[in-house]
Amino acid sequence: MNESQRLAVSIVVHNSSLRDLDRSLEALGIAVKEAQRENCLNDVRITMIDNASDQEYLKELKALLQHCQNTGGVVVELIQCAGNLGYGQGHNVAGNNNEDFRLILNPDVFLARDSLSQALNFVKENPEVGVVVPRVLDSDGDVDYLCKRYPSILDLALRGFAPVWLQKMFTKRLHRYEMRDIDWTKPHCQVELASGCCLLMRGEVWLALGGFSPDYFMYFEDFDLSMRAKEITTIAYVPEFEVTHLGGNAARKGWRHILWFIKSAWVFFNKYGWRFW
Repeated sequence: MNESQRLAVSIVVHNSSLRDLDRSLEALGIAVKEAQRENCLNDVRITMIDNASDQEYLKELKALLQHCQNTGGVVVELIQCAGNLGYGQGHNVAGNNNEDFRLILNPDVFLARDSLSQALNFVKENPEVGVVVPRVLDSDGDVDYLCKRYPSILDLALRGFAPVWLQKMFTKRLHRYEMRDIDWTKPHCQVELASGCCLLMRGEVWLALGGFSPDYFMYFEDFDLSMRAKEITTIAYVPEFEVTHLGGNAARKGWRHILWFIKSAWVFFNKYGWRFW
């Protein structure tokens, strides 16, 4: 990539693990410096959106951000929301300053050293691509298949809430939903639905989409974004754009997350069409 680019990064937290966030910011700083070294990036703006965490957490968060600036040179703007706006709306708060690229990042996602430069170079070489999704590894280093096909109610129920023994009875079906029939060692430019844990997109695409839909508090905002993005651009998977994501599904996070998941699923299917089987 010959000309330097401007990147805006947004990270939303709500009493999130500061240990994970520290590691995420450290990895981000390394990836940014590598991209700058390769002349892929120039200006980088990192915005941390706090969704009404408690005061003790905020105190520790501010100390962490100051530490990151002092030791790693990573400057982070902190925006404190008066209430919890949810995941998508939280990212929308970061606004748009005519950046060339927007990186949506979870606080428990860790970029590989050359991941940003690889993603940016891919976009430069493929002008039809407006959204790039990474190869995602879990905490054990295993591939986490986060690119999806359009889901049915059965797919979501099996993947999110069914016991392992029942999931095994529907292995072929779930593998198709997770697009495991694709060779994920190579770039793939026909991604249907992308995960919002880490997304790199062109600034003009983010602006045209108007960010995440306000219809979702948590869950399915990334699927909704993907459905709208496909109408105006190409969503590409790039294996060299590699991250580690600690993650965890809604069922493991308690009843509140399960209810958010169900409510958002209802909104999504009402908007784009129901598929039960």
